[in-house]
Amino acid sequence: MSAKFSDSIVNKVKELERERFRAMVDADGEQLEALLSDNVSYIHTNGKRENKAQLLAAITNGKRRYRQIEVQTQDILLASDHTCIVTGRALVELEANSGALLFLIAYTAIQIHEPAGWRLAAWQATRCATD
Repeated sequence: MSAKFSDSIVNKVKELERERFRAMVDADGEQLEALLSDNVSYIHTNGKRENKAQLLAAITNGKRRYRQIEVQTQDILLASDHTCIVTGRALVELEANSGALLFLIAYTAIQIHEPAGWRLAAWQATRCATD
């Protein structure tokens, strides 16, 4: 695999990660539909696992309201021509019934290349300890 090809994939995945976070903040179900694999496994910081339909419903119906998702660090490992492993930290602000929640997460995302393009296949996040 050429370095140029590798850089191209990594840059594409970085862009898609930004688009997904923006779509989550904007509650853009159509964009999220396109960016998530049909078989996505999405594990939140509290351990709750959601499939694509559950995640989309929670975001688009306002049950889960993201106010910001700001990437602090991000590394992308091109594992194969069809798989990227993304690790990073992000500052997340959610609007909850009790008010705004702001916390730092560490996450791992798996992006895979499907016939429809690069899509998120798995996500798992953990809240970072506060010092």
